[in-house]
Amino acid sequence: MEENLLKIYNNFLDYYLLIDWQKIIFPLKIISVIFSIFLLFFIFFILFKIRKNIKKGLLAITESITDPNLPKKELDKKWNSVMDKLEKNNESDYKLALIEADNIFDDLLKQIGYQGEDMGERLKQITEAQLANIDELWQAHKTRNRIAHEPGFKLTYSQAKRAIEIYQRAIRDLEVI
Repeated sequence: MEENLLKIYNNFLDYYLLIDWQKIIFPLKIISVIFSIFLLFFIFFILFKIRKNIKKGLLAITESITDPNLPKKELDKKWNSVMDKLEKNNESDYKLALIEADNIFDDLLKQIGYQGEDMGERLKQITEAQLANIDELWQAHKTRNRIAHEPGFKLTYSQAKRAIEIYQRAIRDLEVI
């Protein structure tokens, strides 16, 4: 048995020693260089596409912030609706006004490019340097959440007015209105 294994091993060794490796390695080098060049071009192509898409996305965000006509007309209409509800003399309208103000501000955050599943996640991304009244915004948003999640929550006119003023100031600080 060992003799057979030794014989197979010697045959195997003789076969590979007889091969002219110089003739085989040179074409393999050429193939590997061509393949490497192809991969480099592919990598640069992908990087170019990614850069182009990122640039396009940043341009869209910049345009949405700087285009004075884009959200302004619609925002004014929505904001007037909020103010009309606030001026009505009943608690359910105050609550609706505050919820609408919160929704308007959340939509603006999305348009500007803040990511997240809900407004809370988007607010976490904002610093005091970006928005001076971020702490007040959190309080206004918490009031809105209490309205949405606590059926017996009582909201006074002054609480609603204060929260809506906070949203209005934040919108102004974002230079949308």
